[in-house]
Amino acid sequence: MNSYPVFLQLKDFRCLVVGGGTVALRKVKGLLSAGTLPQIISPEVNAELLLIIDDNKLVWIKRKFETNDTKGFQLIIAATNNKETNAAIRHEASAAHLLVNDVSDPENSNFHVPALVSRPPLMLAIGTSGEVPYLSHKLKLFFEESLQPDLGDDMERIKQCRASIIEQAGNDKKLKEQLISSELNPLVEDFLNEWMNDKR
Repeated sequence: MNSYPVFLQLKDFRCLVVGGGTVALRKVKGLLSAGTLPQIISPEVNAELLLIIDDNKLVWIKRKFETNDTKGFQLIIAATNNKETNAAIRHEASAAHLLVNDVSDPENSNFHVPALVSRPPLMLAIGTSGEVPYLSHKLKLFFEESLQPDLGDDMERIKQCRASIIEQAGNDKKLKEQLISSELNPLVEDFLNEWMNDKR
């Protein structure tokens, strides 16, 4: 299945998670880390999700999913333990041209949540279009172990170098190319070489 990978800025999105178990918990955590406050629909939630709801003052509707519950939302995750319910959520959201992920039927969902490795400002998204999630998980573990937590320091130097080049070059494309070649590229090459050497 072909996919078009994107990074969504969810701060102003209205997001809905239907479900209260382990999978719903993971999805809620992911949405919170992306800067949005999802609403939850579920008759019950597990203890950890309840703490997150309380700590973040999330809206929790304590009942089963009902028709038209997806109205007003832009991104929906169907994460109940009932495939029929998940399918009903997916059909309703799809008919309204909303972003919807059915955790029990990734093939018919219109988006998938990749495995993420975060070393700000670097973020790696690993996906298999929902077809081989175990491989995505194993690759995530590999890169989490490989990319050290202090990676951010090197990334910050690269970021500052880029900003300096933009300021120096202005609209001078030729100067910009020269500065990238002489200043930015060596930093990036050192970063990649150091990372690759650490893995040998």
